[in-house]
Amino acid sequence: MSFMYLLSSPAEIAREVGENAKARRLSKNLSRKTLAEKSGISESTIKRFELTGVVTLQALILIATALDELAGVTHLFKSESPNSYDELKNAKRKRGMK
Repeated sequence: MSFMYLLSSPAEIAREVGENAKARRLSKNLSRKTLAEKSGISESTIKRFELTGVVTLQALILIATALDELAGVTHLFKSESPNSYDELKNAKRKRGMK
């Protein structure tokens, strides 16, 4: 799989997501300790996530829930409504079929 189309590396994108989570936490005036208590995730995991973007999907979901950002996670990879006849026709296609 080629990542040549990305403007940023996956690690850079992950770091940005962690930074966004930290900014959201601070905007809600929450300490890492309070977020850890609300989410059930350890403070050290939250710190690592905020600094590196590295976290499990389950931990990301718990953190997003505690920060009232679950909608962003649940809409990841969600199909959009078709905007044209061709998109509608292709939406009914099965994998590998033309």
